[in-house]
Amino acid sequence: MVPAQLRSKHNPAMPNGLQTLRDLLAEAPDVQYEMHAVLADGDLVAVHGRVIGWGPKPVIVEGTFRVDRGKIVEHWDVVQDEVPASETVSGNPMI
Repeated sequence: MVPAQLRSKHNPAMPNGLQTLRDLLAEAPDVQYEMHAVLADGDLVAVHGRVIGWGPKPVIVEGTFRVDRGKIVEHWDVVQDEVPASETVSGNPMI
């Protein structure tokens, strides 16, 4: 579900606004999202998962949202290429 409002996105490579999200989804209709964790504290909600089909490799995405009166008003994200557990120093998976 696309949020009703997305006023401020703190990603240096992307402009603010809901249209940015719509344009991203239109460019990659086969994108799949696997949610692995959701955390909430007060007006902040964080989601952590894997995105497949956005690029040549799966990426791990953490998104933090600030909600006001039921609408998303700010968003921050961190995106990394997924590294298999067999290739991490700790041997742990990223999700």
